[in-house]
Amino acid sequence: MVGYTLGGGLSWLARKHGLAANSVTAIELVTPDGQLVRATAHEHADLFWALRGGGGNFGVVTAMEFRLYPYDEVYAGMLLWPYERASEVLSTWHEWTRTAPEEITTSFRILHFPPMPELPDFLRGRSVTVIDGASAGAGAAGVEAIAALRALEPEVDTWMPSTPAMLSRIHMDPEEPMPYIGHSSILGELGEAALQTFAAHVEPGSPLMFAELRHLGGALARVPDGSGAISGFDGEYLYFAVGAVMAPELAEAITVAGHAALAALAPYETGSAYLNFVEHPTDTSRFYTDAAYERLSGVRAAVDPDGVMVGNHPVPVA
Repeated sequence: MVGYTLGGGLSWLARKHGLAANSVTAIELVTPDGQLVRATAHEHADLFWALRGGGGNFGVVTAMEFRLYPYDEVYAGMLLWPYERASEVLSTWHEWTRTAPEEITTSFRILHFPPMPELPDFLRGRSVTVIDGASAGAGAAGVEAIAALRALEPEVDTWMPSTPAMLSRIHMDPEEPMPYIGHSSILGELGEAALQTFAAHVEPGSPLMFAELRHLGGALARVPDGSGAISGFDGEYLYFAVGAVMAPELAEAITVAGHAALAALAPYETGSAYLNFVEHPTDTSRFYTDAAYERLSGVRAAVDPDGVMVGNHPVPVA
């Protein structure tokens, strides 16, 4: 939870409530000089700002406090079609995102599942197309919001009123750690050529197990009062692709395929990136505005002048 939040925190309610980092009200940490500090908007305010999106560059976080949002239920789930309908579903979903209400956050995915016995029958050894996500609040608005997607008559439809706790499972992420290599980028508005480029790099037989487009916008496109170092995103979609490294010799093929997909999508990138989804060394300034990056370097110099902390994406000491 701490790493997720320090890097921004993109949830299934993000288009409604923004990044998790901007719902943090206090952070306790041990600074590089060994001091226990409580940072809030009123105490150690610069450090509090830097921690919310600045990653693990400023100390060892021992506690976090959050603003809570009262939800008895959300409307969430997934729609699944055979892979052969991917182009049709992607085109419809993309058009639907142009007017989708801020209350709903979704992703479009193409997935290729191996013939593993522990997988359910409807996924084992198959390539499928999935739209999953959640609508904040009661089910009626969510039912109306996804009506155009349901009209495509999915093979599987699990959208239903759910407890907020169920949001962690609708994406079908593995419960246990698994070895994989991922690549990501933030994309702007996409035309038909961009959608075809995305799909072409995750066809059956690709080393990539899945690729997805997460719908951004809504609260993620605005800068809330009192936001941290990362306030949101400048793009319309977040691209993320993964290849499962089930044997060491697969790593090179996955890496080559991942870089090829990024190169093909480069004309549609905004130039920025999402810290939590970048798993390779990169120019850390891509995560921030120029002003935010300069300020982060200054905060780093104030709290860690000797560079004791080693973040996964290091912010240099000014």
